Amino acid sequence: MPTTRVNGINIHYQEAGVGDPLVLLMGWGGDHTAWALQAQAFSPGFRCISPDNRGAGRSDQPDTPYTIRTMADDTVGLLDALGIDRAHVAGLSMGGMIAQEMAITCPGRVRTLQLHATLARVDPFLRAVGQSLLHARATLGREEYVRLLLTWVLSPRTYAEHADNVEMMVRIMVDHPYPASLAGLTRQAEACWAHDTLERLDQIRCPTLITAGADDIFVPPRFSQELHARIPGAELSVIEGGGHGYLWEQAPAFNDACLQFLRKHS
Repeated sequence: MPTTRVNGINIHYQEAGVGDPLVLLMGWGGDHTAWALQAQAFSPGFRCISPDNRGAGRSDQPDTPYTIRTMADDTVGLLDALGIDRAHVAGLSMGGMIAQEMAITCPGRVRTLQLHATLARVDPFLRAVGQSLLHARATLGREEYVRLLLTWVLSPRTYAEHADNVEMMVRIMVDHPYPASLAGLTRQAEACWAHDTLERLDQIRCPTLITAGADDIFVPPRFSQELHARIPGAELSVIEGGGHGYLWEQAPAFNDACLQFLRKHS
């Protein structure tokens, strides 16, 4: 996987496919591997670029303060390094926060915007959840922590109907060779808690697709409805049977919604 020097750190990324560039930004603690089902579906028509955000994967994980704006600048710097002027930008959860910041502060770089399972401002409850998960990451064994995290990420339907998929995800996450460090997770969480685009969302002018998992308890659909109400002309799609990880749980429905949007604006 290639790497480039951006904003004083090494950013790793993966590319797949040809066509209009499409940047895929993952959420808290995740890396490019979490987009595997989407890269496979999108790459026949799009040049998919999936970076590991600072603090995760094979990118540097410095134990220094991060902001969502810093991570947005990292992404713009990656586009510069790749010689890309404008790209479709899609972000999940924290990645959606980064995507919002890019669309607001660098509108000329964002051709279309996709905001998945994300929000404009963290509330006290979500901050408390994040603090609890950080404590669990610091005190539990790796498999114990993964199993706890997945109860927040996956839907009740997935546990009831696809227990084998749950176990497969446990094994993938436990065996991941490049997990986010506690320092990286903590610094990313602090960036999320400070993120606030709520009063700036009306500055977003590019075509925007918002999706939410109907059963998401980590970032409930009310946050997506708030984004939809404030971003001019935005589309909203709710994925039935999906929790926070609906891009894996309901991949065909999610991928179809994304592709329909991209084709309409390509």
